[in-house]
Amino acid sequence: MKIAFVSAEVYPFSKVGGLGDVAGALPVELANLGISVNVITPGYGSINRKRFPIQRIPYRFTVKIGGEMIECGVSRWVSAEQPKHCVYFVENEFYFGARGIYNDANGRAYDDNNKRFLLLGKAALEIARMPGERPDIIHCNDNHTAMIPVYLKADPALHHDFKNTKTLLTLHNIAYQGIDSMDHKDLYGVPDDFFRPMAALEWWGQINPLKAGIIFADGISTVSPTHAREIMNSEVFSAGMQNIIRSSGKTVYGILNGVDYQEWHPATDRYIAKPYSIETVEEKKYNKIALLNDMGLDQSVVNKPLIGMVSRLVEQKGISLLIESIDRMMTLDIGMIVLGSGEPEYERAMRKFARRYPRRFVVDFGYNNPLAHKIMAGCDMFLMPSRYEPCGITQMAALKYGNVPIVHKTGGLADTVIHWDGQSGNGFVFENYSSDDLIKPVRDAVTVFMNGKEWRRIRLNGMATDFSWKRSAQQYIELYEYTCQVL
Repeated sequence: MKIAFVSAEVYPFSKVGGLGDVAGALPVELANLGISVNVITPGYGSINRKRFPIQRIPYRFTVKIGGEMIECGVSRWVSAEQPKHCVYFVENEFYFGARGIYNDANGRAYDDNNKRFLLLGKAALEIARMPGERPDIIHCNDNHTAMIPVYLKADPALHHDFKNTKTLLTLHNIAYQGIDSMDHKDLYGVPDDFFRPMAALEWWGQINPLKAGIIFADGISTVSPTHAREIMNSEVFSAGMQNIIRSSGKTVYGILNGVDYQEWHPATDRYIAKPYSIETVEEKKYNKIALLNDMGLDQSVVNKPLIGMVSRLVEQKGISLLIESIDRMMTLDIGMIVLGSGEPEYERAMRKFARRYPRRFVVDFGYNNPLAHKIMAGCDMFLMPSRYEPCGITQMAALKYGNVPIVHKTGGLADTVIHWDGQSGNGFVFENYSSDDLIKPVRDAVTVFMNGKEWRRIRLNGMATDFSWKRSAQQYIELYEYTCQVL
């Protein structure tokens, strides 16, 4: 079986969030299981081409976006360890080569992102039709690539060479739909009928490529079983797409993301002060001491609970709920570290708490991968109060580090964190989204922390869990086969 896996970001070449992690790890595991996978992604200027042996290949093509003919080249990286795993880069200096992924250096989204990702979708089809590369499945990811199923179904005669190719659209975050102005409909290259009221691309007088992708894809999946149920049964969790999904007649298949344990494992982590494993979990304390020193926290916290949080500072991640709760949390005599960036008002609030609780509450803004690893290894508890979370990967990484998660019961958090009941479980869970309900599991976790024997048991339960990508990849292969044979 041959898969074309199309994504706007692919770790380690490009990454903003969880989509990049998935696009970097899942194809590797698919290839390890015998699937031939061609990942297709833009050749951004931000890619470190000195680090990776990316080679130009003699293949060029032209894509029409609106009235513009855009010439593209192709480059390729092939894994030395797994030749069935290949990454193709769409090369165009103006749209990709001179830029980053979604935003400019000031954090502003590029004005022409609509055109850039329409280009990615059409270019992916050109790369997928190169000699010997015709896929059985084109695996599309999020709104950036959602037009691919639309193009294949809107003009099957033009794409007759894909008549036996199926499409799977994975919804990593259904809230991001690529909404565009109806003034830009000429860019999309489909008949006007697609934009009439209630038609596939029309959404409250605007253009919605994700909606059209849901309608035209052969299969739909999302990144956890609970989130699949949420978006099929809730207008809120589906960001308004519930009726679109239901009217499409399609089932949303929930496949939990995995963790790249080559990147996230305390026994082999190059960023932490002292590696450790489930057999040597007591040595985790050396990482706590190092983290306290690095972050300027009071050394007395070494014997107190230290809570870590690595997150975008946005509403979805529960930051407003956290802000309501921090003063009460700090009365529990804890230390806390927050790593992340996001909405200016939330960053200002974090600075305020850092001043209010010096040497007990610290915050680091921005993307800092080494510090994220140190927080995993050095903290006792890991907080994820997300309003909704399609999957979440950091809570699964935290478990492997013996960093006990405290989470809201939603999406993948509900599928991976089992509330400690005094005998079994690997974390602490709150169901109702309120400050009072968040404080309770934090208080419970602090109480259990004081009981060394019980705390060790819950910590070991977490470290013993396996959320490897191999399990997820096997489920995707089953879905690919089903999509090819049945849908």
